[in-house]
Amino acid sequence: MKLKDIGEFGFIDRIAPLGNIRTKGVVKGIGDDCAIVALEGPNYLLVTTDLLVERVHFLKQWGSSEIIGARALTANLSDIAACGGTPLDAFISIAIPEETEVEWLDGLYRGMAQMARVYGVNLLGGDTTGSKSDLVINIALTGTVAPEDVLFRHTAKVGDIIVLTGPTGLSAAGCDILVHSPELPEQITHDLIRSHLEPRPHILQGRLLATSGACSAAIDLSDGVSSDLGHICRDSGIAAVIYENRLPVSEELTRAAAAMGTDLLKWVLHGGEDYVLLAAVRPDKLEDVRKRFETNGLDLYPIGEFVSGHEMFLERPDGRREALAWGGWDHFR
Repeated sequence: MKLKDIGEFGFIDRIAPLGNIRTKGVVKGIGDDCAIVALEGPNYLLVTTDLLVERVHFLKQWGSSEIIGARALTANLSDIAACGGTPLDAFISIAIPEETEVEWLDGLYRGMAQMARVYGVNLLGGDTTGSKSDLVINIALTGTVAPEDVLFRHTAKVGDIIVLTGPTGLSAAGCDILVHSPELPEQITHDLIRSHLEPRPHILQGRLLATSGACSAAIDLSDGVSSDLGHICRDSGIAAVIYENRLPVSEELTRAAAAMGTDLLKWVLHGGEDYVLLAAVRPDKLEDVRKRFETNGLDLYPIGEFVSGHEMFLERPDGRREALAWGGWDHFR
């Protein structure tokens, strides 16, 4: 059996049972956006790590080293946001090809430091080594969250409303534009490309959900709506319905899809790296949560609901329901 036969998440499922050697203090291990550990004191410790590899996650010619550095830390910050936490300290390990310009590396760390400063994160260390070919960046980030606020993936309930903290598909569209270089007006491509290269973590949105008393589960959309929603459904033992006519879609995304001959829903439902949050909110508290978001100048988009069963569905505008397959990013497929 080859790795491609089971995919990234099948591999994670195989190694997960090996993780807990010492269970004391472990609130959540492998399987959520962060590991969650109970230490002395009132708060849980959150720990997340993300690995970025040149030519897999980024190409140097697409943006400055500052942009790549900021984007690298964003992936970790988004995991902390998904658990409702506050980020603390980052540890950066990097494998560097020997011909890399020192000035380029200066920019990489400036980008990380600028992003860290926005969210009050310290860059406290890590490791450096050589690489025979591509640049590899690994960041471990810690955070904290109160036990009563922590958001998991496995706690969504039937009847909960599925919400997004921002539109999806923008990053995937920007990536496709960068790869295929279609002849499109800049007013269409600019924001889409920026969405891919310069995403921002939804830390405040995560805190608002976590402290609302109305959010039962959350996940960050790094792999795509269908894939990440699928994690919540599987872990919570329930099903979901997404309503197509409730999905937030920008005019630029619609025009880009039409010009490139791309199915718009491929980007919106199966594209990844938007780093917005998908969450489950109690239906009787939905308006209260929306008002909390509006007070902070933020949007919240109800796009569906969790239902009984074990499948995901997309309801078309005419009322037809179609099976929604897991279609997001998988590194090994």
